[in-house]
Amino acid sequence: MAVIKSTACRSSYGRLTYIFNQSAHNTSKTDHRVLACSGTNIKMLHDPSGHLSTIQSGVYLEKQFHQTLRRAYNPKRKYQTQSIIISFSDEEFDTKNLDQQVSQASRLVQGYVHQYFGDTQNVSCVQCDGDGGRLHVHLLINTIKPNGKTVPTNRFSVYRMRNDWNKYSEQHFQQITGRQWKNSFEESDKKRRDSENISTRSTWEKQLKQTIDQVKQGVRNVADFLSRLSDKGIHVKERGKKKRWTYTQIVTGKNGKPKLKRVRAFYQRKDKQGNVLSTRGLGKAYTKQGLEDYWQEEREKEIVFTPKHNRKDVVTDDKTDVETNVQTEREELIRIKTIAQEARAAADHQQRRNQLNLRQLQAAEAREQKQRSQSQTGPVTEGQRNQGRHQSISQQRRLATATQRRVREQQERAKRNNSKDVEPDF
Repeated sequence: MAVIKSTACRSSYGRLTYIFNQSAHNTSKTDHRVLACSGTNIKMLHDPSGHLSTIQSGVYLEKQFHQTLRRAYNPKRKYQTQSIIISFSDEEFDTKNLDQQVSQASRLVQGYVHQYFGDTQNVSCVQCDGDGGRLHVHLLINTIKPNGKTVPTNRFSVYRMRNDWNKYSEQHFQQITGRQWKNSFEESDKKRRDSENISTRSTWEKQLKQTIDQVKQGVRNVADFLSRLSDKGIHVKERGKKKRWTYTQIVTGKNGKPKLKRVRAFYQRKDKQGNVLSTRGLGKAYTKQGLEDYWQEEREKEIVFTPKHNRKDVVTDDKTDVETNVQTEREELIRIKTIAQEARAAADHQQRRNQLNLRQLQAAEAREQKQRSQSQTGPVTEGQRNQGRHQSISQQRRLATATQRRVREQQERAKRNNSKDVEPDF
């Protein structure tokens, strides 16, 4: 199965000169850097016989990439080239017959590029000078098409290219190489070797339930139960006013590091009407009340099935009377528990109804009070506002008239008393 790597590059110059204008990195299988090359929508150098030459100029190819980039809406875009590496596995090409396999790999990549990237400007070359000695192909695609439009970035997604490559290889690999192509991703029976050792949340909760079921069978009270769980690394914490239980345990995670896991014993989220919206936790049987009910039933079973020679509170002479009395006591106890549960349920229902009636009564009183206030005061009309304004103006006029009258009276009084330049006393 080939490995595909996709990287966005800011400039095509560095990648092109790295591929075509350097010497071979590893000469164990070949002394040549480039074994075969091809291109689409680009001019490349040819040898005298007319075939594509393995010696290409990275500068010459970069100039053509840059000319295409000038046709873009934004010639100064950040990323200009997408570098894709397709590395073949030893099962696909073992490099024993290098010349033949280079030609087959080149044809395979050319067909893939023509089908999925035929509208782009691209260059590809086959190499075998890596550290691993595997046959691999460098594919450089210009992010700007020859018509100036941008290539969508989702076409360079490794997930999408992987699916496209698998489809193309499944259809053409055998036709080109003469060998059957095997898709390792479709092996349904293949699974991780350590899958059984990975502790997921569901498996941990399942193991926790098994441990609790095993421990509760050997004890008869809460104190002994918590002590046994603590010895096994499981702790119980109480939370909230109702002292609800939460089980905690430190387990080993996928990366081998210890991780604290916790789960509620039982929890239900309800709305205001009492309807259950969601349920979480291990279950009611793993709450404190559920465990106490379980131990109570176990004690009752022990009383019923205890041999008569071990009973101290019954007469051993009459076997029928003993069994009848025990059965009667058990039925009476069950009846009392049932009546108590029904009484609690009825009380809760009545309390909810009383609260609802009280809220409705308060809402009705508020509406009546608002209506009484509106009827007493009444809305203020435009005529009433104008009437008040006219009354205020009339009062000001009367006050001014009275003031003038007092001034005249004082002036007349001053003349009678032969006074000169008497000022008003206000």
